[in-house]
Amino acid sequence: MMSILAVAFVGWLVFEGINDMRGGNVGGDINPVVGEVAGNDIRYNDWNSFHQNQLAVMRQTGRVMTDEDLRIVENQAWESLINATLLEGELDRLGIQVTDSEVRQAFFTQPPQEMMSHAAFQTDGQFDIDKYRRFFTDPSTDETQLLQIENYYRSLLPRAKLQALVESGIYVSDEEAWEFFRDTNETARVRFVNIDPSETVPDTAITVSDSEIRTFYNEHREEFIRPASARTNLISIALRPSQTDTASALKRATSLAERVRAGEMFEDVAANESGDTISAVDGGFMGHRARTELNPALANAAYAARIGEVTDPVETPFGFHILRVDSRTTDSLSLRQIYIPIEMSPATEDSIFDFMDELEGIALAQGLTTAADSLDSSINLDVQLTAGVSFVPGVGALGVAPDWALEPETEIGEISRFWETPTGFHVFELLGRSDEGEIPLQEVTPNIRTQLLIDKKKERAAEIINGQLTNTPIEDATLEAAATTMEWTVEETTTFRRGDFVPGLGQGTEAIGEAFGSVIGIRSNVVDAGDAIAVIEVLEHHNVTRTEFENVKEALLLQLRFERAQQYVQRWMAALRAEATVEDHRALLNNPSNADSHEGHAH
Repeated sequence: MMSILAVAFVGWLVFEGINDMRGGNVGGDINPVVGEVAGNDIRYNDWNSFHQNQLAVMRQTGRVMTDEDLRIVENQAWESLINATLLEGELDRLGIQVTDSEVRQAFFTQPPQEMMSHAAFQTDGQFDIDKYRRFFTDPSTDETQLLQIENYYRSLLPRAKLQALVESGIYVSDEEAWEFFRDTNETARVRFVNIDPSETVPDTAITVSDSEIRTFYNEHREEFIRPASARTNLISIALRPSQTDTASALKRATSLAERVRAGEMFEDVAANESGDTISAVDGGFMGHRARTELNPALANAAYAARIGEVTDPVETPFGFHILRVDSRTTDSLSLRQIYIPIEMSPATEDSIFDFMDELEGIALAQGLTTAADSLDSSINLDVQLTAGVSFVPGVGALGVAPDWALEPETEIGEISRFWETPTGFHVFELLGRSDEGEIPLQEVTPNIRTQLLIDKKKERAAEIINGQLTNTPIEDATLEAAATTMEWTVEETTTFRRGDFVPGLGQGTEAIGEAFGSVIGIRSNVVDAGDAIAVIEVLEHHNVTRTEFENVKEALLLQLRFERAQQYVQRWMAALRAEATVEDHRALLNNPSNADSHEGHAH
């Protein structure tokens, strides 16, 4: 029932649970407004509870959270709270409510997931609904728990009604299901010739006029939108061990190897000392591996060692490995290891942070370029950041950077604080910003001209080759005969489905359609194959039948309705969001004295 609007509805469960916090104090001040959605205030306590709930979920993974992780969690929590507020408004507008009898029925027929997995309601590892129902009739049951569950249903059921109302018009016909079944289950295999139009039609044989370019531009204007972007300078500081840290890890690995050679059991040392916790529990056993599965350095050392011999530490990008080969063939072996990772020492970490502090001080006073020169640090100049794109070629994933650089509050020339990502710390200097806008015709004219040239060449080449094929004697009307005459190279595909990408034929192209629409053994005319043109001959078909479809039709209809419902609800939520005015005042909360000031650059 909750599968479609899960994120928004889970947010609502948190929202309902914190209603009693409204009006509380934050740092001695009255619970402040941190945002507004369609005229409804979002208070700090609501926002903080959403945020902390998301953080708690993330921290349960045990992973150390970077600045980028924290930013993503904060954005997810904010979006959840906006959606929850929009849904509350829709419930009020539509007057959707829940009756006591509906709550009672839900108590007994729709247990919360948390209670279904509780040990008290399990029998032989499975949820036992009878035990669950007895829980409510037991006089010793804590009334507080029952009230909490009641609140859960009074929050959940109206939103389920809203979801059902939104999805009420969704319909998938039997014919749509049949087409989906056919497209995903029919297969074909073909032989084909892939032809480069440029080899048949030279550039000089084709002309592309300015009016054709202008017409193409006008018909595809939505494709010529340049996203918002920013220019920055960037210094990245990797968090990696020093040479001293590497030497320390090697010293430790050498000491462990000597302990084993002096008589300690390899398995015991691996269990107590190895950094590979998976193999350590089995005495360092890495399993029976093919040589090709191992890092080349490990493979070379393992094949150079005698059976049962303890190797010297072997260095890989991951650290140092002490190996012992238990058995070996020409291409595989059984191997044990004691793994010592190369890790940053506290002293190395302190030196990196000291360097960052010094860099930041110079940058704030004199700019990032001067700071890089002063400290002999490498700098990436004029790095382009694009809205919605976190990956920067040559630098890596910098998800936080476009958001910071494109915020209107960020001033040209401003230096960011250090942001942490899995690759290290990064500091930016904003050089300039460009808003989203339409790319002028003159700027994209060369690309349009090239595309039209390719399209025209394909059309002309198809005419020429089809004419040549038409003149082939009927007894030679096979692909193999045509290939011999035309000096073509014939290729064969493996079995593929309609939606697959097929090398040489593309995906969703005319050539793919021809593979499923032609008679076996009959050569086709020239068909479009994406970047090229092709002539194909079908070798085999596997067609599905209506009987096969009928056997799975009901399950398939459920699947397609579910997928369509997801898409529909997503569009519905997007429409709600587009119509609503959303104001974000969190910056004022973070710096109430002056939201436009840009203090706090320290990492």
